[in-house]
Amino acid sequence: MTANFDALNAQRIHDAIHTFSKNHLNTTYNSKISCFDSIDSTNAWLIENGKDGDFCLSETQTAGRGRRDNQWVSPNSGNIYLSYCCYFDNTIEHQSLLGLIAGIAIAEALQEIGLSGHGIKWPNDIFWNGKKLGGILIQTADNYQKFVIGIGLNVSLPEESRNEITQAAVSLEDALKGKNFDRETIMINLIQRLLTHTEMFVQLPFQAFRQSWNRWDILHGQDVSFQHQNKEISGTVDGIDKHGRIGILLESGIEYFSAADIKLKKPKHT
Repeated sequence: MTANFDALNAQRIHDAIHTFSKNHLNTTYNSKISCFDSIDSTNAWLIENGKDGDFCLSETQTAGRGRRDNQWVSPNSGNIYLSYCCYFDNTIEHQSLLGLIAGIAIAEALQEIGLSGHGIKWPNDIFWNGKKLGGILIQTADNYQKFVIGIGLNVSLPEESRNEITQAAVSLEDALKGKNFDRETIMINLIQRLLTHTEMFVQLPFQAFRQSWNRWDILHGQDVSFQHQNKEISGTVDGIDKHGRIGILLESGIEYFSAADIKLKKPKHT
C-alpha cells in the first residue's frame, strides 16, 4: 500500500470545490480554505473567524475536543482535522440532525475511496470493524445560526497515539491495506459530500434522510443498555426520530433519547 501524506494544498482544494459546486450544486462556492501546520482547534478558529462556506484544516491540533469536552488526540501524522462553517436560519426545525448528516457525508466519501465495512455509531462517531475511525463535533454561535462542523479522521495513527485514546481506534492505513490512497483526494471527497448534504439540509425530506441513516447505522437492531435518570435501561436500537434522537425498543414500546440524555457503550462489532 502507498499512502500520500504530502502537505495539503489550499489552492488545489479550493479549485476542486469551486469546479465541483459549479457543475453539481445550486451554489458555486468560492470557499476560503485556511490551512495550518498547527492550531489549537479548527472548530475554535472558525467560531472566531469563519464566514459561511469557509473551511479550516490543520496538520495537528493542540486542543482538539470531542463531545462532552473529551480530548481529541491529534498527532501530526497525516490525519485529517477539518472544520466547515455554515449558516442556517434558526427556524429550521431539524437543526439537531446536522451532525447525523455530516456522518452520512463522511461515510459516503470513504466509500468513494474504496472503504467498506464502515458506518456511523450514533450520534457522532465513524467506526470500522468495531473500532473508532473518526468523530464529529458540532458547535454553534451567533444565536444558533452559525454552525461549525468539526471532523477528525484517523488516516495514520502512531502507536503512542493509540495508547492515548481511551477506546479501540483504527486508521485508514489499517482499513485500506493493499490499496493506494491520497489524503488530499479524501479531503476533497469529504468536502464535496459535506457541501452536497448541507445544501439539501434546509429542505431535508425526513423519509429520504432516514433511509440514508438506516443504511449507515451500525447500532440498528443491537441490544444496548445505558443509564438514564439514575435508572438502568435496556432495549434494542430502532432508528431515529425527526429530532435525531435514538429510538430504543422497550417492553413498553419505542422511546426516544437525545445524546444529552444517554451515553451508549461502543459496539463490539459492526
